[in-house]
Amino acid sequence: MAEISFEITRADRPALEKILSSSGYFYDFEIEVALSLADETTEKGQESSGYYWVRLRENGEVVGFACFGPNPSSVHSWDLYWIAIREEQRQKHYGSVILKNAEERISSMKGKIVWIETSGRPLYEPTRHFYLKNGYELEATLREFYGPGDDKLVYRKVL
Repeated sequence: MAEISFEITRADRPALEKILSSSGYFYDFEIEVALSLADETTEKGQESSGYYWVRLRENGEVVGFACFGPNPSSVHSWDLYWIAIREEQRQKHYGSVILKNAEERISSMKGKIVWIETSGRPLYEPTRHFYLKNGYELEATLREFYGPGDDKLVYRKVL
């Protein structure tokens, strides 16, 4: 049975790394960035770090997570920094469960808009479909932002 929580611990770090590595979507340096956010959160706490989490466990194992936080340049916008599910768990619709919990938490903290950035590479087509399916709209395209032929796509959802 799947269990949602809103905390992460240092003990979760290897599972987070495994989830990110298993997806095949992220460069090594991106995985290091995500893990550094987890480290900062476990060191300082969510409120002090500005990074909030949804963690999904199944049978005691972390199989998915999201990391998000208030945008420091806005009074009501929040950024979804990471959402990832362990590859072998992807067909269980856990991504939508995690995203919905993140949105509810953002809303409870007076957030009004969620912003998500993702790649325009063909590999990310399922990710883009996932965001559209969950009520996000494509707001902007920054051509070749990440590299040649790799646009940055910005999605938004009003809560």
